[in-house]
Amino acid sequence: MRMPELTLPPPSPQALLREGAVLGVWRLRAALHGRDALQGSSAGQWYSARHAMAADRNCNVLVLPRCERSAGIMLRFGDQVGDLGALAHPAIKVPNDSGVTPGGQPYLIFDSSDGQPIVRACSTLPLRDRLRLVVQLCEALRYTHQQGWLLGEFDPALLWVNAERQLTLMGMGLLRIPDPADPFERGLSLASAPGFASPEALAGEPPSFASEVYGLGVLLCLLVDGRLPNQLDGSNDGHSPAASWPGLTALERFSLDALCAKAIAPQAARRYAGAEALAEDLRCWLAGEDHSALVLTPMPLLSKASAETDAMTYESSVPAWPPRPSAGRRALWAGLALSTLAALSVGAWLAPQFWPQIWPQGLAASNLGQQPSGAGVAAKLAAPMRKPELLAANALDTPPAQAEIAPEPAPAAQVEAKPAFKPLVQRSPTPAQADAAVAGAPAASAAGLATTGDAGNSGSSGSSGRTGE
Repeated sequence: MRMPELTLPPPSPQALLREGAVLGVWRLRAALHGRDALQGSSAGQWYSARHAMAADRNCNVLVLPRCERSAGIMLRFGDQVGDLGALAHPAIKVPNDSGVTPGGQPYLIFDSSDGQPIVRACSTLPLRDRLRLVVQLCEALRYTHQQGWLLGEFDPALLWVNAERQLTLMGMGLLRIPDPADPFERGLSLASAPGFASPEALAGEPPSFASEVYGLGVLLCLLVDGRLPNQLDGSNDGHSPAASWPGLTALERFSLDALCAKAIAPQAARRYAGAEALAEDLRCWLAGEDHSALVLTPMPLLSKASAETDAMTYESSVPAWPPRPSAGRRALWAGLALSTLAALSVGAWLAPQFWPQIWPQGLAASNLGQQPSGAGVAAKLAAPMRKPELLAANALDTPPAQAEIAPEPAPAAQVEAKPAFKPLVQRSPTPAQADAAVAGAPAASAAGLATTGDAGNSGSSGSSGRTGE
């Protein structure tokens, strides 16, 4: 039998401890910050306390609620307490002792520090002072990086700002930097405040410099705009965090928006390489200079599998070209194709019947230098044609009126070669001219032959006379 799944309700708010409560060698004084400043925070309640044996020694006590996350924090503290004690930075406070209250609530002891949570402290600060606080946090994280630590859990309730506008990191979220060479070593990260966890951290990836930059970017947007990025509607893709500061110029707003967008980019490769790079760009913005967020950078390279998946997705989303015609258009094109094929078939069937009659007429007209008109072709088809007469007339190179007079042949020495091509500019002969040309052709031939014979005889007699001489 399968047991039903059970879900535990969220932990109920713990009652405030009374002033003077005994926590080992410490005596509580008063609650700090109030509950309204810690709403939405994953931390517990802060108290101030004094040492029972040394009246001049004070501390801050963080009382955690009774939950699974608190148990994990206590176990991690017991494992890392020796290494955390080696951190020595004026802006970092780490727990140095722990215990359990009489009511069963775990608590951690920090060195005394005054101030307010950063969100409450920045409510009255100008924009430039808020950005300087983020720069101070980045400088403190630079020191932790040198010591092999990073801020894996972001919670604005653990960032305090005193009256001198100096920031203090209550280092409860510091984690050892995971070793990338050891696949079995993963950083122990419990949880960040809602909205401060990076996409890769939510996917189960270990803490990294990229996830730390994302938390810094969320804090930056919170201080500039007063809202977390996840609190914006999905329709506000072009939201400008710097638009809430009307005193900025258009260039300053654009520059600050680019800086925030780069810090909270969804892809880890498009963010800043570390907190140091973010601090450098913030200093450039405060000085009125350009920064790296304004420089266009190429998109990060994708793996081969990701590139193939993106290509397949893109190809499936792009419509085919040319677009497929509808059924009506396909039927229209098919009808036009069949009509064209039928017309070609009829033309191929009629061509052998009419082409032999039209071709000689067109050839004769072209030889005469004039293309036959439609009316002339029709008249010639209707009237009986005398093909031999027309062909004989076409063979002559002179008009019919001059065919009866045979020209005298020139001497052999004076005969000039006729041009190979002589354009025909005469008009087409009438039927009467064609008859006259046919009748005069034999006479001209006979006269030519007689003339040729006389010339030959005279030539022969001349030559014989010269021979006799």
